[in-house]
Amino acid sequence: MKRIKIKFKDFEIEAELYEELAPKTVRKILEGLPIKGIVNRWGDEIYFETEVIVDEEENSKEVVELGDIAYWIPGRAICLFFGKTPISDDKIRPASAVNVIGKIINIEKYIDKLREVKDGEVVEVRSDAQ
Repeated sequence: MKRIKIKFKDFEIEAELYEELAPKTVRKILEGLPIKGIVNRWGDEIYFETEVIVDEEENSKEVVELGDIAYWIPGRAICLFFGKTPISDDKIRPASAVNVIGKIINIEKYIDKLREVKDGEVVEVRSDAQ
């Protein structure tokens, strides 16, 4: 498990990446840190494009859990799930399968703040040590 921080304009969240879930994806993301991106919103999902390229499905899921962090191969994007997306039913559904790579720590504490994040804001991911 590796800890990371995800910084938005007004707050920062801590998360854990689980190498055992998707070892190649997590390794490439860690090698790419720090990562800066531009926020896109899709319901209660924030995603942002990265320079990280992963083309292999690992731990790929079409349904995710509250607080999951994932990598979306077609968009080269890191995704944060803090509620339902436009295609969710009783489950949280990404646009297409994603490599689940980790979890936001204490997600309940951040849901309201994450809902205030707007399209176009800058987001930065860095290691806990940076």
